[in-house]
Parts: sequence; structure tokens; C-alpha cells
Amino acid sequence: MVHSPGRMLSPSEIYENFDALAQQKLVGGEFGLALMEAVGAPRATITKLKDEAATGSFSWTRMLRFETVALGDADRTLERMKAEAASAAKTKRPRLLVAYDGEGIAAHDTKIGDDIHEGVDVLPMEAEFFFPLGGHERYVPAPERQADVRATKHISRFFDAVRDANPGWSTEADRHAMNLFMVRVLFCLFAEDVGIFEADLFKSALIQSTQVDGSDLAAFLDGAFVHMATEPEKRTQPAKGWGKLPYVNGGLFEETSPMPTLDSRCRKQLLACAKLNWRTINPDIFGSMLQAVVDIDKRGEMGMHYTSPSNIAKVLNPILLDDLRAELEKAGSNKGRLHDLLTRLGRIRMFDPACGSGNFLILAYKDLRAIEMEIFIRLGEFAHPVVKLEHFYGIEIDDFACETARLGLWIAEYQVNENFRQKMGKAPPALPLTAAGRITRANSARADWLTACPPDPTMETYVVGNPPFKGSKHQSSDQRADMVTVFHGKIPNYGELDYVAIWFFKGVLYAEATGSPFAFVSTNSIVQGASVPTLWPRLLKKLEIYFAHRSFKWANLATRNAGVTCVIVGLGPETSAPKYLYDADTVRSVDLIGPYLAPNVTTIVTKRSKPISRDFELMQFGNMPNNGDALLLNAQDKKSLLDQHPEAETYLRRIYGSQELMKGIERWCLWIRPDEAESAGRINMLSERFERVRAKRLASSDASAKKMAERPWSFREQNCSSSHTIVVPRPSSEDRIYLPVDVLASENIVSSEAFAIYDGSIWQAAILSSRIHRLWLETIGGKLETRVRYSNTIVWNNFPLPILSDRRKEELEEHWWEIDRARKEAGFGRTLGDLYAPKAMPGDLRRAHEELDETVEAIFGSRKYRSDADRIEHMLQLYERAIADEPGRRA
Repeated sequence: MVHSPGRMLSPSEIYENFDALAQQKLVGGEFGLALMEAVGAPRATITKLKDEAATGSFSWTRMLRFETVALGDADRTLERMKAEAASAAKTKRPRLLVAYDGEGIAAHDTKIGDDIHEGVDVLPMEAEFFFPLGGHERYVPAPERQADVRATKHISRFFDAVRDANPGWSTEADRHAMNLFMVRVLFCLFAEDVGIFEADLFKSALIQSTQVDGSDLAAFLDGAFVHMATEPEKRTQPAKGWGKLPYVNGGLFEETSPMPTLDSRCRKQLLACAKLNWRTINPDIFGSMLQAVVDIDKRGEMGMHYTSPSNIAKVLNPILLDDLRAELEKAGSNKGRLHDLLTRLGRIRMFDPACGSGNFLILAYKDLRAIEMEIFIRLGEFAHPVVKLEHFYGIEIDDFACETARLGLWIAEYQVNENFRQKMGKAPPALPLTAAGRITRANSARADWLTACPPDPTMETYVVGNPPFKGSKHQSSDQRADMVTVFHGKIPNYGELDYVAIWFFKGVLYAEATGSPFAFVSTNSIVQGASVPTLWPRLLKKLEIYFAHRSFKWANLATRNAGVTCVIVGLGPETSAPKYLYDADTVRSVDLIGPYLAPNVTTIVTKRSKPISRDFELMQFGNMPNNGDALLLNAQDKKSLLDQHPEAETYLRRIYGSQELMKGIERWCLWIRPDEAESAGRINMLSERFERVRAKRLASSDASAKKMAERPWSFREQNCSSSHTIVVPRPSSEDRIYLPVDVLASENIVSSEAFAIYDGSIWQAAILSSRIHRLWLETIGGKLETRVRYSNTIVWNNFPLPILSDRRKEELEEHWWEIDRARKEAGFGRTLGDLYAPKAMPGDLRRAHEELDETVEAIFGSRKYRSDADRIEHMLQLYERAIADEPGRRA
């Protein structure tokens, strides 16, 4: 069992521990302590409770009350424990109450208010219930998603049982057969609860026609699947327990596929699934949740791995649905216009080239059917659906996701038809099933989209989706190969692009070939930094941006995605129609949208060798060790050196890169001038370090490094100031409102992990510290993982600062010293990173920055900015003017 003292266990480790716990035969309080150990509770606490646990019951203050009870008494005991906890003071109430009867538990979470009642054998599926004991807070689905989460947990248990009964199933063909088997079972479970089958037909057949030991379960299901795939008049096999099951069609049971071996555990778990009410599941998220069934590592966040409906609406509404709803509003009760709109609905195709479990397609289908139903209500006619599943196309690389996408579309069709029945009295028959969308299993990065969704001039096709995000530094070897296949010879310098750029590029090719608009969710890196000059000139060659959502935080509840900042960009062939720019809760109609998602500005910022502002001084890359790590010392290294060679102190300087600046890390360097090299080399500990540098440089494949082996005592650069240095960190957290710069005394050295303005005018530190400069950085500079990345040649040299008077410079310098004062008064021991953490920024420091911002915005002009988009628009306009008259337009 995994247990690491002093370290919080990960959800995956906790699940592994619960798997092991379920296999043990523990009695009394011994089980309770093992439960605590499985979630990573403190070892000292477990040890302290051992004597009390020996009695069968124990209490961990404010965390756990555990009682051992007689077999069958767990539920009754839990009710008594809940009453006792409710009467206790809130500060003394245990978080979890657990009653254990040797075979199962009944447990209650006093904070959230929910219960579980489970056998020990299936306890791993409820491991997250006990997360609080290990320091993790639980994810609790909204009430409307409780049914989805519970259903997925039960299906997971069934899947585990089937997987364990087939240990030899390891090939791709085996996995496909398993996936198809699971989807067929899911359809049967759903069908008998919603009226597609007779009520409880499938469950009753299982109970009455299969043995308790499960020995004939596989044969029964195989026969049932063949029966449902065969039209009644063509059936030749004798009717057995499956005889009442109807003909289903739709491709679900057509493919001949091996049947897995099934046993008593499989039968038990399948019957447990059949006891659930499947009527209430939501197909728009259920498919994504089902992927957790076959990926055990995702089960700790079950119900959170999906694109939220609100995010999907940000794509579907502006690309299509807003227009359709406006047409519906305009049509009113005019039957001619309503029939025209109905005809248009019948010509709409949706194509998601990274469809996953079909979230976008399912929600688009439901929304289009809702508009269709409103038309029929206004016409007073019986609904004959014109929005058909066969008009919904997708590409998905994962086999199980393909199958669940088809299942989700079938479920959505049935639920929409039932809504028709309730409102109009009639609906199309549930069976036989229609074609369940045209989902192609393929690697979308390499697949031919024109084959997956062929051009059809009689149809309107809209391409939408949420392609995979992978930064250039985190792509797998297969993904890097995809990048080469798609971009080599077409886009120079594509190595810096995010993986999602493939979908934008292929979306452009598809749009140019078909005239179809497309809109994708993406990390905001696609419209920032190097991505813009690298990718966007090709994207906008024949297309334009129709609409865009500027940066917003991802609404997915998964912890690992909580910090992801996304944009949505929709493109299509040029039109005269207005374009729409969404920024938080506002929307603006504009003539055009540029690649930085700024209104009415199409300029693209590229590198410059010197500042565009005549008032700015040169910002330089810091000093690079260049295979000279031995020239760097930590605090202990410095002490050891000076203990033996106090004369070496003259060669030591404090050095600052981004980490040292932000986290207060103490690091030193050997700073030796050419005329000092000989004397420094006489110090043994220094000469040893010089030899290490020499050897490493000589071993380098870089010619410049080899040449520098001749002066092993030196950094590649030897830049320093005579009075002070303005220091700018290279990476900075994207959550920070301001860029944390600093001004250091001349004796300090700046490493290549930061930028420096040596002896620069102090007012420049104020400009760098302003909110408007931070916005420029976020837009123009780009990102490194989840951090923004500073660049002197892109960000500083292109910043379009208006010409400043001496009075303004003096005013800015005063602002800087006010910021410096506020930092120093904020408290001892707080690093620069601490001071600029968004939620912990001291009020006095924040006010100093806000006062600076007022001055800087006044410098940029008298216009009142309405939003950050407005600020970026203005800066880009100023940039355009600044370069308009330059020879060649570039430095």
C-alpha cells in the first residue's frame, strides 16, 4: 500500500490503495485504520489511534468517527451516528461517519450531507468519498449530474469485472470488441428504462434466463445482440430469453464482434447496473464520463472531463444558432418564412474533427431540434424531423469515444423525440434506430477531412470543436510527427506552435475548399506570441475572423484544467457582415478582428533589434554561463569557499535570474575580469572550478562554447552596471496582474534567465510595472507552459510608448519609488513572488500600482478605455502608426 510520510497522496495512488484494501480481510478497528492509511492520513495519527481502534471503534478529532457493528447493522448505526453528530457543536463534528459490519460500510459526510452504502468489494469506486481524510476536497456533482456520476461508477464496476475475466484481451482488436460490447450493454440498460424496450425487459431476461454463476451469460448476450440485429422476418434461431427484445438496427448490433468471457461477478455487476434509473442521464456529458470507465486514472475526477455546455454554447451560438434564432424571431407566425427556415434546418451539417465523445455534436443536435420543434408548434403541424443524425459528422482517434459518441447521439435523438411527443402528441418511433451520425475513427491530425465530411454544395456545413491542447514543449513523439506531417514545407518555424494549431490550419484548408466556416476552442497561445507571426498570415490569406471570445478561464471542473486560459476563434470566407468580439460579459460589433483578437487592427508584431520608442533605452539579455555551471554557487558553496579562501570574496557577486528574483533564492557567481583571471586562478578551489568549465565547454558541440574554453573563468557576456540595473523576469505567472520588475544595485549580476537595462532611467521601471505594459506582454509575448514569457525584441522593443516630456518622466519615477516603498513596508520575509500573488497582494502596493496605471493611461491619450480589448486595440493602432513611415517598416 502506497504511503509516503509528509506527502499528500495523489488520487491515483489512493485508488490503488483502495483496490488493495478491498482484497484484505480486516476486522473491527483494524479496517478503520487501514482506511485512513489508504487515503494518506498522517502516520503519527494512525499510530496514536491504535489502542482505541483495538476496541472496534475510534474517533479522529474533527475528521472521522468509526464504529464496528454486527453484520447487517451498518445502516441503522449510521442513522444513530448522524443524529449524534447533528446535536454536537459544529466545531466538534467529525467530517466523516463510518459504520462497518465486516462486509460493507455505511458512511456519511457531515459537510456535504451525502451517504454511501457499499460492500467492501466495490469500495474502490467510492474512494473519493474518503478523500478529505487525506487532505483532498471532494468534487460533488450538481444535483442534475448525480445520476450520471452514479451510473458511470456502476458501469465502471461492470467494466472492471469483464476486464478481469478476460486478462488475455490486450490487442487493438480485443479493445475494440470490448468497447463495442460495453456500448451495446449501455444501450440496453437505457432502452428498458425510457420505453424503447418494455419496462425492465432486459433486466428480467437476464435474471430469468442466466445462471447465477454467470456461466451462460456470454452466450445469452451474444444471442440477444444477434436477435436485435436481425429483422423479424429473417430470424432463424429459436427464441430464448431474449425473444421479446425488438429489432434495433442503426448499426449498433450489425458488426460481428467476439464476445468476452463473463462470470458470476460480471453478472452481479450487470444486474446492479440494471437496477439504476437510466432515464435521467444527460447524453451531452455522459459520453465523456464513460471514458473514465476505460481509463482508471481519470476515475478520481469522474464527471469533470468534459467540455461544459456553457463553453460549447460560446462556439455554437455565434457560428450558427444565433442566426437561426434571429431568423425564427423574424419569421414570427409567417408560414412561408417558417417553411423556408425548416428547409434550411434540413440542409445543415455539423462536423467536429476532434469529436471525443460527441459533446459538441450532441448539443448542436439538441439545439437544432429545439428550433425545429418551435417551428412545427408555430405551424401547427405534426413534427417530421428534418434535423437528422446522419447530418452530424465527426473524427475521433479513440475507439471507445467513437462508440460513446454514437450512443450519445442515439440517446439524444430519443430524448428529443420524447419531448416532441409531450408537446405535440406524436413523435417518430424509437425503433428501428436511425444512422447514429457519421463518426470516423482516425487521427484527425492526419486524416483527410474532405473524405470524412465530403463537400456537398446543397448543404450548409459548420466545423466546430475543442481540439487537443499540447504546447510545443510537451508534445509526444507521435504528436511531433503529426506536426511535421501537417506543417513541413508549408509553415516556417512551426516548431513553436501548440498542437492545436493543426486543427486551425486544416480548418482553413477545409474552409477554402468548401466555403464552410469553422470555430474552435483553444488555449490562448494560438493568438499570442510566436504563434501569430508564424501561423496567422496563412490562416487569414483567404479567410477572416467572424467572431472571437477573448481569454476566459476554462469552466471544466477538473483540477488539472482549472488554470487553463482559453479563447474561441471562428473563421470563414470574407463577408461584409459585422464581426463580433466577446470579452467577458460584453460583446462588440466591429468591422474586423485581428489575429491578437483586437478589434479593427490586423497588424502583426515581429521582432525588432532596437526599441520603437525613442525614449526607451536598450534592454539586454542577461549574462549566460554557457556551460559554466561551475561559475555558480549556492549559499553553502559560497561559505565553503570563503572558509578556506577568504581572499576569494573579491570575485563573488550575487546573481539574479527569474527564480532568484521572484522566490528570493540566494545564488552567487564568480565574476572575474580579464585582468583578474591570473590572480583568481591561483586560488585552488577556483582553479578547480575553471577546469570543470573548460572541460564542459570543450565537450560541447557548439563552436562558440568550444572557443570560450579559452577563458573558463568568464560568462559568455560580462555586462553589469555602474549604478543600478532594471531587471525583468523572463517567465511570469499568467495570473499576476502586474509584471514584477526590480531595480538592483550595481554589485549584483543579472543571469540569462532575466533581462536587464543597465544604468537605465528609473522611469522605465514604472512603465514595465504598469498594467497596460502587462497586457502588451500577454498579447505580444506569448506563453511558456502556463506562464507569460517576456522578450526584449518582441515586447520591449515594440511597445508603442508615446513621446514623454521631462515632467512625465519625473512623475513616472516618483511612481516607481512609491511602489518600491510599498514593497519594503509590506512585511519582512515576503518574496517578490509573494507580494504579487493576485489574492495576497498588499493593499498599499496595489494602490501604488493603480495610481501608476492612471498616469500611464493618461500618457496614452485621453480616451476612456472600456476594456482590455480596447487597450490592446489602441496600442496596436499606435504601433501601426509608429512603423508606418519607417524604411522597410522593420528595424
